[in-house]
Amino acid sequence: MASYLYITVAFVQMLKAFTPVMTMTGLVLFGLERPSTRVVMCVLVICFGTAVAGFGELNFSLIGLCCMLLAQVFEALKLIFTQVVLQNFKFDLVETLYYITPTSALFVFAFAAVREFPYMTTDDIDVLLANTYAFFLSCVFAILTNVINTFVIQFSSALVLKLVATARNALLVLFNAVVMGEIVAPLQFFGYSLSLLGFCGYNYFKVVERR
Repeated sequence: MASYLYITVAFVQMLKAFTPVMTMTGLVLFGLERPSTRVVMCVLVICFGTAVAGFGELNFSLIGLCCMLLAQVFEALKLIFTQVVLQNFKFDLVETLYYITPTSALFVFAFAAVREFPYMTTDDIDVLLANTYAFFLSCVFAILTNVINTFVIQFSSALVLKLVATARNALLVLFNAVVMGEIVAPLQFFGYSLSLLGFCGYNYFKVVERR
């Protein structure tokens, strides 16, 4: 989230488009995936399409760029090691969350204790108390997201999780443009269409290779 303080949303989306490439590279390095050339090309098409769709005014910042790249690397590593725990160590869904969730909460709390708590005012606390239900629901949905993500990784892979998320965003944008009449720039329409085409190609070649 810190990257949003230094660079534009468009630039963030362009950088996030390459998370599947980082994830795929990590899976190959750890010996968890052996993608064919056709599958690699489809992943690159998806990432390129998303990057094109996010193209806009780029206010470059070295700090923002470093924050975003570090966030992507850590996210890719988290997904990879989650796959290792689920598929190589044969942990089930509950066991994996049992170990991962408290550790994540501890690191978030430690970071907040240094960066957030010392700067909190009574007004901030009042906002928290006045919107307790909203913060509670946010926590619930965060837990559900982790459960669903872990479930997807267990039965497919970390790469599939990232590609599905990319395709979902593209499909949502195109649906709003075609059905809801939302205005979408031609470059965005082209980029997201390219991402969906790459996602379809990825699934097709994976099915062909399994036969």
